[in-house]
Amino acid sequence: MRWALRVGSIYGIAIRIHFTFLFLLAFLLSVGVLAGGWLSGLRSVLFICLVFVCVLLHELAHSYVSVRYGLRVRSIILLPIGGLALLDDLPREPRQEIHIALAGPAANFVLALWLGVLLYVLHPATRFEPVLSGEALLPSLFWSNLYLGLFNLIPAYPLDGGRVLRAWLASRMDYIDATRRAVTVGQFFSLLFMLGGLVWGRPWFVVVGLFVFWAAMAEERVAVLQSALERMYLDDVMLTEFHSLAPSDSLFDALERALHSLQNDFPVVDGGRVVGVLTRGGLLRAFAGQGWRNSVQAVMSSRFETAQRGDTINAAFKKLSSRGLSVIPVLEGERLVGIVTMQNLLHSITFLSRKGAAAFQSIRRD
Repeated sequence: MRWALRVGSIYGIAIRIHFTFLFLLAFLLSVGVLAGGWLSGLRSVLFICLVFVCVLLHELAHSYVSVRYGLRVRSIILLPIGGLALLDDLPREPRQEIHIALAGPAANFVLALWLGVLLYVLHPATRFEPVLSGEALLPSLFWSNLYLGLFNLIPAYPLDGGRVLRAWLASRMDYIDATRRAVTVGQFFSLLFMLGGLVWGRPWFVVVGLFVFWAAMAEERVAVLQSALERMYLDDVMLTEFHSLAPSDSLFDALERALHSLQNDFPVVDGGRVVGVLTRGGLLRAFAGQGWRNSVQAVMSSRFETAQRGDTINAAFKKLSSRGLSVIPVLEGERLVGIVTMQNLLHSITFLSRKGAAAFQSIRRD
């Protein structure tokens, strides 16, 4: 996500903070200073930082269960209105999605339980009245975790409760139809949030409602697009007019083909078998390093992936993005029949995202 600063990683999961979070801290500091001086302002900042530690633990709980199910978590982003765990794959089994969704609120309820016990031990006479203030950190953290857990259980997709609803619906109907129904319910709740915020003078409710409404639409587009990509195959989008090179070809031969075509990356074929890939970057580095006398074999990359023409676009895109590749030779058995480039796939994905999945429902393979 843009404008998110990486602050570290936990078990290979990048932790990022959106820059707007800094505005939130500055706002709370200024409000606290105006209300009660610098000490009050610093307590407010400390309180919100501790709340976001709890939000991070909430997202780590989602991530832990996701990893247990074999899903890769790319990063966790902390936003002023909460956190977001970005997964490379979406869980498709309803049971998996329910477990992943419930893990976050469960983490908050466990934290609330621990904080409640600690509060009772340290201050037995304390009355458990709702409070959210930097002046009473322990009670405020208890209530914050309780509220976070309960709020996320609201069936307003894409909140955790909405994901549970989508998973339950997906066990009874098509995944896309389940997503659309969950989105409709989520947008209904978002309108309630905004209406309640306007009626009761709670601008924060309006912000949350707008976020839920926008996030629900974005999640629907992602689900529809991914479904379309899983219904489209490389045979439908691969480039069949391309040049290949032999290991014994000179780099001048490769340069000639690059100059007289729009192709940047070339599969290297020896005896009908793909043995490497010569990328545009490798070719330019060879010439820049006075390696223009070399053959293709000397500078080609053996770090490449292949795909079969019956593979889905989604599978090929994951190969390209996860390993930072720019081209994948497409095979039929062992025979090279096409290539797929990142630019080629992005073009196809852009087209699909604009047209939507509906136009591709008829494109299926038996």
